[in-house]
Amino acid sequence: MNPGSGPVRPLIEALLQRVSREDASLHALSARMDQAALAAAERLDALEPAVREALPLAGMPVVVKDLIDTPPAACRGGLDLFAGWYPAVPAEAVRRLEAAGAVVVGVAETDNAGFGVRTAQVGHPLAPGHTVGGSSGGSAAAVAAGWVPAALGTDTGGSIRIPAACCGVVGFKPTWGRVPADGVRTLVASLDHVGPIACDVATVRRLQQVLDPDGVPARERGPGRAPCWGQLRIGIARAQVADCDTATAAAIDRAVERLEAAGACVVPVDLPGDPLLEQVHETVFCHEAAQAWRAVLRDPPRLARLPAMVRNTLLAGMAIAPESYLAAMAARAGLRASVDRLLDSVDLLLCPTVPVLAPRVDARQVRVRGRDHGFTGLLIRDTRLFNHTGHPALALPLPAADSGDRRQASLQLAAARDRDAWLLDAAQAVEALLGGRSTCLP
Repeated sequence: MNPGSGPVRPLIEALLQRVSREDASLHALSARMDQAALAAAERLDALEPAVREALPLAGMPVVVKDLIDTPPAACRGGLDLFAGWYPAVPAEAVRRLEAAGAVVVGVAETDNAGFGVRTAQVGHPLAPGHTVGGSSGGSAAAVAAGWVPAALGTDTGGSIRIPAACCGVVGFKPTWGRVPADGVRTLVASLDHVGPIACDVATVRRLQQVLDPDGVPARERGPGRAPCWGQLRIGIARAQVADCDTATAAAIDRAVERLEAAGACVVPVDLPGDPLLEQVHETVFCHEAAQAWRAVLRDPPRLARLPAMVRNTLLAGMAIAPESYLAAMAARAGLRASVDRLLDSVDLLLCPTVPVLAPRVDARQVRVRGRDHGFTGLLIRDTRLFNHTGHPALALPLPAADSGDRRQASLQLAAARDRDAWLLDAAQAVEALLGGRSTCLP
């Protein structure tokens, strides 16, 4: 949706009418912001044309994940405990989008406090009965449904990239700390990232240059600077690809063949992983989450109101000894150093975003190549590493092997820390080479 030089309000009115019809079954939004959105559209229409044209996101409708303060909506973070939270001040990321001319039309559903990867209350717009992923599931579903070209999410173990993969859209986790987390409900402070979800890489880049103008400077709109394929070295995590379902592995293999045919040098690499990564993630996640939720943990009536999974995770975090947390942080530094060394020898790292096409929303176990895996552990398997190392990572949709299946495989690309702009340009070039973009509904 691009208003161009025409009035914004009629476009926002039409969008809100569509959302009113379709969200009755999709349930992607926890709160609509019709009056605020219409008022923002009127303010844009009242600007001088040259002033409005100078706004990089003028008239672009977006939705924002429910963990991010977005007045005047109630921002409950997926929990009844916070149903009365009406923030007075927008999160810094929201303020930047609105200052750039974006129109926030609603707050998107999330898993309970961001603790899950399922967002079970949200229907899949392309594959009913399958998960939209999480915890930014409502944000990804709104983009996949074609309501908005972009949305704002958060990512602690993959919560932008997993729903992007499950919904067949693009999701970007910036370098840790590049986008301010002020006004975002803390889950795990050292892992939390704020970033965009969109239909294509170009739109992700437009949002990211507003969210992080120092890291992704503005440039003329158009295709990204194409890499010199003959000089590009890509490290592929073959072990992770081999452990994907057949449709995902086949889609990634086809993508790699196209990259090699274009002249890229694709070499195998070994990403650090389980069992060390699993242990580090569990320790850091639980311990830091418990620290962030100390006030609730000290209030038994409020603690009792939390869903069992959230409560049990926080209680487990309270039981982690300080020395165990420090050991996990030391091990995490080793993981970061390992990825840094890999990126000294290659320009990009390539691996799956998630190892399967979007599973059934009610699945407890997911079978891959004859083995059953827990739902959450499987979906975060290939994303959580880059939360711990802080490297920028992007989920890029790929066509699945079965053309009759609207679910898509997803390729994950990662680059050196603070090379966010370069990664987005490279990802846009890869997107164009593969001839792909998301299958967002019109």
